[in-house]
Amino acid sequence: MKKLLILAVMLTTVLAGCGQKDTGTTNTQGGTDNKPAVTDKAKLTVGTSADFAPYEFHKNIDGKDTIVGFDIEIAKEVAKDANAELKIEDMDFDSLLMALDTGKLDFVISGMNPTQERREAVDFSDIYYLGEHSVLVKKDAVGNFKSADDLKGKKIGVQKGSLQEEIGQGVEGAQLTSLAKLPELVMELKTGRVDAVIVDKPVADQYAANQDDIAVASDVKFELSEDETGYAIAVKKGNKELLDKINATIKRLSENGDIERFVVEANELVE
Repeated sequence: MKKLLILAVMLTTVLAGCGQKDTGTTNTQGGTDNKPAVTDKAKLTVGTSADFAPYEFHKNIDGKDTIVGFDIEIAKEVAKDANAELKIEDMDFDSLLMALDTGKLDFVISGMNPTQERREAVDFSDIYYLGEHSVLVKKDAVGNFKSADDLKGKKIGVQKGSLQEEIGQGVEGAQLTSLAKLPELVMELKTGRVDAVIVDKPVADQYAANQDDIAVASDVKFELSEDETGYAIAVKKGNKELLDKINATIKRLSENGDIERFVVEANELVE
């Protein structure tokens, strides 16, 4: 009898345990437990060429090398609106669209003009900023450049793969030096290897403001279309879902005046 009593108690305990709901699993009625589901946050990888202040550039912040600029702030807002984590890939400008096409990048923001040639390879967002193109020269030579005609036959530095390279190719008799990085082009100018560098106006203004021996040839103007002065974000052909999200972010930032604020704050960061 004693053995039978012990066996009955053990059996009761086991049956009671079988009737309890496991709080870590789905119950038989299709309900779920109270623990929140663990999901990985989506990731978006943006490509940029971070040598184009104030659009994108490197800055030491709290002892850490950080990519900053108003393009980067826009990219952060795109990721935030998409509820995604942003990863930044810094690479040469002329390799960005290839990396986008191969799937290494989700989108590109890098002071890029949505030219017709580029539109054949990628899809572009709405234009988020209108800029101009300027010419950097040595300060003591600025008087020699009164119009675009004064670039004829000159040695001109341009960033490889950029619209400025296309502009330079259209200058009669020009000898082009195409390099991947803008700091290298500025050094070519300072050492006399080129006579002028064609670059985006805000970038030219920053270099001229921070270096005593170079200046902007403000009289040199280029007649260009909006596609050649505006900047847009590139996505892979056919990625309409991401493109629509990006355009919604651009619309919000433009209407709120945030893009203008980003431009001002980025200029303040440039040394």
